[in-house]
Amino acid sequence: MSKVECSRTMDMRVMPSMCDENSLMSIPAMLDMFQDAAGTHAESVGIGAFDLEKMGLFWIVSKVRLRVNDRPLVQEMLESTTWIQPADRVSCERDWSISKDGRQIAYVRSIWAALRRDDFRPGHMADFYPDSDFTIAPPDDIPFTRMGKNFEGAEPLGEYRIRSVDIDRGGHMNNVNYVRAMLGCFTCAQLAEMDIRELDMQFILQCYEGETIRFVKRPSEEGLMEVGALNEDGKVCFMAAIK
Repeated sequence: MSKVECSRTMDMRVMPSMCDENSLMSIPAMLDMFQDAAGTHAESVGIGAFDLEKMGLFWIVSKVRLRVNDRPLVQEMLESTTWIQPADRVSCERDWSISKDGRQIAYVRSIWAALRRDDFRPGHMADFYPDSDFTIAPPDDIPFTRMGKNFEGAEPLGEYRIRSVDIDRGGHMNNVNYVRAMLGCFTCAQLAEMDIRELDMQFILQCYEGETIRFVKRPSEEGLMEVGALNEDGKVCFMAAIK
């Protein structure tokens, strides 16, 4: 593949639908823009959702870390760039950034896998993933946050019943909607005080329309807090470290 194919850059405008009560681009909107950029680039190089369907595979994302340096205002123009890193046997990495006037506004590092539809086992990247020995930029050297799945005794935050509008093409709750539901457990004043600059997420189990998930929180030594989403069986389906 050429270097152009291994990355994709697009100009994006911050639309009113992407913004919060202060007309600043919201964190879920940043993650939506990342997913849109990833999907557009993947389709252009033959590894999009429709391409994988033909091979009996579907994409899942297991880890995402968003670092926010600034939140742009409504109607501001941004440069969105996504690029892929070389893959290992059963997983791959995609990075993304948005910049304004040459200054990085936000950065995402993410880990993906492709599961087989017949048995939900990982497909081998060598069978379909682009052969890329280079990248436009290496991933940052900050490891993903290690979080334990035991949230016993954690403080309740709220509950959320998964609706039809939360479901994506895979038939389960879209990754960004976990974040929307989680942030919706806080008031505007609380979110302003938190001033989130980093969100480290792990997607563990799939949840479906009609299920109710329960959010709980606990203090974290390295960040502001850790949040877990528990399904109706009490199993952790989503975790986030908020800094």
